[in-house]
Amino acid sequence: MSGDRAQGLVCLQGGGEFSPGCRAMDRQLLDLAPGPVVVTALAGTVGRDYRTATDNGVTHLRALGAREVLAAPDVRDDPEGALAALRGARLVVLPGGSPSRLLSALTSTPLGQLLVDLVADGGAVMGASAGAMVLCGWTVLPDQRGPSGMAVSKGLGIVPDTLVLPHWNGGSSRADWQRAIEAGTPEGTTVLGLPEESGVLLQDGVLTSVGRRASTLVSEARDLPLAATWRLP
Repeated sequence: MSGDRAQGLVCLQGGGEFSPGCRAMDRQLLDLAPGPVVVTALAGTVGRDYRTATDNGVTHLRALGAREVLAAPDVRDDPEGALAALRGARLVVLPGGSPSRLLSALTSTPLGQLLVDLVADGGAVMGASAGAMVLCGWTVLPDQRGPSGMAVSKGLGIVPDTLVLPHWNGGSSRADWQRAIEAGTPEGTTVLGLPEESGVLLQDGVLTSVGRRASTLVSEARDLPLAATWRLP
């Protein structure tokens, strides 16, 4: 599903979503993409896990002043209901969990293409942890094995030629992931290290560091201080 660079707004977060430390970052996102907002926690398992994570997102965003925010039905249980809800969104929120589970749900249903089309039409999508990972051109799948350890797979490609390392702590953080990335992605892939309660906003090809801590351009071996910008190559 990868294609041209996103035309709308993308927020990639490193994890810890819906916590008090995310409030300022998420208010900034809502100011730029006020809604309607739809939350769908497809990185969780079907049933209680999905409902709990989705409802947590709705509660958090309503507390920040989002006027139109709702929980989508699980597309794995109710495809028609989920797609009907999501077609009305201008901001879709994908919380964390399993990147393999989320990528499967998006690519085995029309929802993945719906997200691609939403951003191409000037809408917005926010992904945290697994959500951020699968929105990129490439994603690590920690629960699957590849030739060099854990598997690296193509993502949705809404943010092309890019890969996210979530829950980033700097230094040798995620060293096993980085070895798999070096073996499994093309030369020139932009690798972003995103701490919890932090991340980047992407609009018109420019990344802006947001949240509580600086993000890291791992592939460039340098930090991206809060509010600093960097244009994707």
